[in-house]
Amino acid sequence: MDNIIAEYFYDRFGVNLETAGMIAASFGFANWVSRPTGGIVSDKLGKRFGMRGRLWGLWVVQTVAGVMCLWLGEVKSLWGSIAVMCGFSFLVQAASGLTFGVVPFVSKRSMGVISGMTGSGGTVGAVVTQLLLFSGSTKFSTQTGISLMGVMMIISTLSLTTIYFPQWGGMLCGPSSENLHCQLLA
Repeated sequence: MDNIIAEYFYDRFGVNLETAGMIAASFGFANWVSRPTGGIVSDKLGKRFGMRGRLWGLWVVQTVAGVMCLWLGEVKSLWGSIAVMCGFSFLVQAASGLTFGVVPFVSKRSMGVISGMTGSGGTVGAVVTQLLLFSGSTKFSTQTGISLMGVMMIISTLSLTTIYFPQWGGMLCGPSSENLHCQLLA
């Protein structure tokens, strides 16, 4: 999104390049508040509901972000697009904070490696999305690409249902000591 959002506002709404850049900068600026907020929400959900709360929180925030991304490609007014982009920006970056709220549970001993893999996985996903939806060789308009990116987010978020930690549980099952049928899934 950081790579295409200024061009999107410039091309779609005819704002000058300086204004498009300022609008686009607000997308990244949301990081300052939204990622820490996502981490705090993850910790609060974890305290109250355990791993199930952390994963459900991540699923909800990332799915709603995907819906807002889909919507961003469809909004026809400049101010509506800016509002949707700001909401999308906050949620998608809060989802990053929520993701890193789960990382320590993957492996405490290898937390640095897992954190690095998680961060680089996001970068790889961004590069693949850029190539699939926004490179010069695609047949999609930027608006369609943004909407398709939202659909990709919603679909990929479904994979959270398969995450299961025997000691802490998952979205659909508690820890293995409580749910013998979940042991078969692990």
